[in-house]
Amino acid sequence: MRAERVWYLVLNSNRARILRGLPAPHEPAGAELSLQSRHRHLRDHLQDRPTRTYAISSPERRSGVEPASDPVREDSLRFLHEVQDFLSAEQRAQAFDGLVVVAPPETLGLWREGLSEPLALAIRAEVAKNLVRQSSHELVETLRQLPGGV
Repeated sequence: MRAERVWYLVLNSNRARILRGLPAPHEPAGAELSLQSRHRHLRDHLQDRPTRTYAISSPERRSGVEPASDPVREDSLRFLHEVQDFLSAEQRAQAFDGLVVVAPPETLGLWREGLSEPLALAIRAEVAKNLVRQSSHELVETLRQLPGGV
């Protein structure tokens, strides 16, 4: 029986790093996949939209206009769905058996929102940490030291 192939997904709301397993101790870190969303700020979403409106009761009085939705959250969700689509395709191609997801708590919550059942069943562990900015070597060492032997 072959060993389970576990991939490690380290992400935040706009960047994902995918490690196809962990190298043996004292071996160099293997190649990793990296996915990046477009960097957008709230000001980019609100550009060319009214930010002030005149109140109906008083033409001299103005008030701020709140956006109808949270465009930054929507961008994060869109990016996370792209990552999920990529991983689902890899899972259908039988590239991995299990998945360990490491992300900040707020990103983990968004990650779960659109998770397909087959991908959810492949998840072996979820770790609430932001490790996306670590170097490849530091990341591998940190992943090895995770509690529960993930």
